[in-house]
Amino acid sequence: MKKGVQFFKDILPAIILALTTSFMFLIFEPISLYANNTNDFWFDLYDMIPLLIPQFFLFFFIILIVLLLCYFIATKLFKKIVIYYIVLSIVFCLFLISYIQGNFLSSSLPGVNGEIFNWRQYKAESITSVVLWIIIFGVSLLLIKKFTFKKYVSFIAPITSAVLVMLLISFISSLFTTNALEDKFISKATFDYYNQVSNNRNFFIFLVDAIDSRSFDKLLQDNPDYQSTFKDFTYYQDTVSYYPYTRDSIPYIFSQIPNHNETDFSKYSKNAFASSNIIKILNEDHYNMYFYDNDIIMDRNTASIFKNISNNIKINNKSFYTEILRYDLYKYLPYPLKGKAHIEELDFGASELDEGHADFDWHDRVNYDIYNNEELEVVDNNVFHFIHLEGAHIWFNLDENLNPIDKTVGTYSQKQIATFKTIKAYLDRLKSANAYDNASIVILADHGYKDGVWEYDYINNRFNPILYIKGVEETHSRMHRSDKPISFEDLGQAFNDLYYGKPSTELFSNINSPRERTIIYYVWNEEDHMVEEIQTGKAWDETTIIETGNVFDR
Repeated sequence: MKKGVQFFKDILPAIILALTTSFMFLIFEPISLYANNTNDFWFDLYDMIPLLIPQFFLFFFIILIVLLLCYFIATKLFKKIVIYYIVLSIVFCLFLISYIQGNFLSSSLPGVNGEIFNWRQYKAESITSVVLWIIIFGVSLLLIKKFTFKKYVSFIAPITSAVLVMLLISFISSLFTTNALEDKFISKATFDYYNQVSNNRNFFIFLVDAIDSRSFDKLLQDNPDYQSTFKDFTYYQDTVSYYPYTRDSIPYIFSQIPNHNETDFSKYSKNAFASSNIIKILNEDHYNMYFYDNDIIMDRNTASIFKNISNNIKINNKSFYTEILRYDLYKYLPYPLKGKAHIEELDFGASELDEGHADFDWHDRVNYDIYNNEELEVVDNNVFHFIHLEGAHIWFNLDENLNPIDKTVGTYSQKQIATFKTIKAYLDRLKSANAYDNASIVILADHGYKDGVWEYDYINNRFNPILYIKGVEETHSRMHRSDKPISFEDLGQAFNDLYYGKPSTELFSNINSPRERTIIYYVWNEEDHMVEEIQTGKAWDETTIIETGNVFDR
């Protein structure tokens, strides 16, 4: 009996340590990540739990078995339990370091947005990580020297239990103070009907991401051969977007309903698309409706309008676990080792399981190849397409001819030229199928781009995206250039006018200079704090932007 009690006392620290470590890495961290970023995931909590629970138990038993093996080897083979105490102490120190690193020293971590991080820039954080290791192991050695190994090991269970309680409190709080428990309607765009066009009427909105208007225009002017591509369009060079990033821009483009953080983004997005006038009138006119985007947050009724949107989605377990591991390493490794996580490759979208439909892929090269190699299917019904492509979004991993290049040496200019060639290929195949003249075509960016680099003699501006528009049966001898001060808040009326047959040159007839245009600024990954500003001058002139004093916090 005494041996049994002693055995339990000896292994209790191992059990609690294995339990807390497994909970921290495979329950607390992934679910907290989801809870605080619910709108960035295509799946919901109820999809995650069945995958996380088995991995939690697997990890728990692996750690426990390893420690138990150490115990039996130490006590039975070598007859020296101190060997077990040494291993247990080392594992405890590593756990404690990871816990502090991931929960108290993570505030300076860069946001995960696909950029490549130079971890050598984080010198102070790296020094702090090293100091943390020295302190934890140093204090442990001092305690062992003062109290003996056995006494030190007796501290492990209560300290680890306290950590577990703190993690549980934070975990429960995140569940009930966010939208984590919401049952999402999960949908995704497929490539279904991507090549379908009408021999009657077409309405196309072609959105290329992060294209700064003045930079793009200069590329066209420097290359005369490019200019004929847009000869039938009106270029609205003085266009101001409403938001600086994609998340809010696309639902706003369709609805002109601003997100002022009154509710969570998911509810805002669903309401915006459900309220879209252009979606409503095209659907009521029995257009074949298709929406091609990597991220779709619509309610069930709106999503059902678009024939290429599927809700039959499952998670690829292997890819899902890979992304969880990548994020855990990014969060909990010391700074000198964080590069090993390759966090710039984090992509939970890659964990979608193919269910017989080809998922839509926004990358320029993929679509460029489709436009050049696949034939269009011409149907009698009217057709609407919204297509959101990568455009010149980071990474800059394509050269001017859309050949893959090292993303560390590519440039924004190269990616813009690659985008132009993708647009040209798209328009050329419409022309080859006689689906160009009968089409209203809007080519725009969701926002401009500004990375702090002066590519030309002026500043790239996040609020000055491209906007090119062509109406049905509209032809010009050369591209029309308009100086009208356009805002994305005007797009709803423009879409409506295009639907009723107006040419691009007659749009925005009631808009004149001078004009003040509202913009909402926020920092990427800090969307809960929005600042309202007014552009009082030209779209590209940041010196004429003034704050209104209105702040929208959530």
